[in-house]
Amino acid sequence: MNEKRFVHIDGVAYDVEHWARKHPGGEIMLRFLGKDATAAFLAFHQRRSHKTLKAFRVKGERPEAPTPESTHPVEREFAALRDEVEASGAFAGRPGYFVARGAFIIGLILGSVALLALAPAFWPLAGLAVGLAWQQCGWFAHDLLHHSVFDRRASGDRYGLLMGGVVLGFSADWWKRKHNTHHALPNVMGTDPDIDVLPLLAFDERQRASASAWIRATFLRLQPLTVLPILAFARLNWVVQSILWTLFAPGVRHRRAELLAHLAHQAWSLGMLALLPTWGERLGFFLVAHLSSGLMTGSVFMVGHNARPMLAQADEAPGFYALQVMTTQNVRTNPLTGWFFGGLDHQIEHHLFPSLPRHAHASVAARVREICARHGLEYVERGFFVGLVDVWRVLFRVARA
Repeated sequence: MNEKRFVHIDGVAYDVEHWARKHPGGEIMLRFLGKDATAAFLAFHQRRSHKTLKAFRVKGERPEAPTPESTHPVEREFAALRDEVEASGAFAGRPGYFVARGAFIIGLILGSVALLALAPAFWPLAGLAVGLAWQQCGWFAHDLLHHSVFDRRASGDRYGLLMGGVVLGFSADWWKRKHNTHHALPNVMGTDPDIDVLPLLAFDERQRASASAWIRATFLRLQPLTVLPILAFARLNWVVQSILWTLFAPGVRHRRAELLAHLAHQAWSLGMLALLPTWGERLGFFLVAHLSSGLMTGSVFMVGHNARPMLAQADEAPGFYALQVMTTQNVRTNPLTGWFFGGLDHQIEHHLFPSLPRHAHASVAARVREICARHGLEYVERGFFVGLVDVWRVLFRVARA
């Protein structure tokens, strides 16, 4: 029996190769064939999801299970903490909390429309407001598609399609497949799509070495200077990727709904340009909105990950939970700035427990710190601008390698 065909969860083998194509979260499970996937499974599902697994349980001859990650003490402690947090009810979202954030996003957009209609000379301010609304909408769609708002997953997917597609302009299917892979194997080179940005940037000398001499000489040696323009254009890149994915990728869930969401987004966002009298102002508003959103979104992600270690393979960490801590860092915030990060100021807690609502992150942070200290795992927390400088230093070091 070929044991590498199966994933193992709580010591039980499951044949999921065919189901992977229909899996709502994408084919990430195939990254765990032949491995113990218990911690990764629980990171994206609650324990009641075991009912769905029964249909894929391997019958007859039982393949030998790989050594479970939970044999490592740090993995055991984080798994126990996760069970404790779930039992406490902390995974239940507070819809009112998120309704307020959704109202803020819609209010920013409507305020921008009013400003363009009544005082078009203030188009730069209106563009910044729309850029901020898109950045905040990205965090809101992130909450919805991680199923940390509603108990029913179908509700999270439905509203994720509304906010992510109509308001933000991103494909929910594209985002979930890409983002779930990132969460399962963060900063693992060749696997995590969020660090695979060659030929434009490299965050590790091994990434740089894998590029051609022409790319190293043309792009990577200049990356300390080009990183900000690249971040600024990130939103436009994501919108284009989303549209192409929806049109051409195989097996897109709700393809028709996603196409309608793209059309609705382009209709209202490009329709705002009609409120401005000249093409120069229209182009200026368009660029301010998109580029500011790219900078605000990309910089938050970079601070959370890109100054942390890059791994050639996930096995360089003791297990799933240790990998999350090793490759993430938190941002120090205060009540006035915390909203800007949409819960990703607690990047470590979010990666350990992706479905935990952002309003519950702080409640588990002290316990996470204790476990890290007990097992010699570095729990990193930096100021936002200090974190950006750290990332720039990594880019400079790799450029000069």
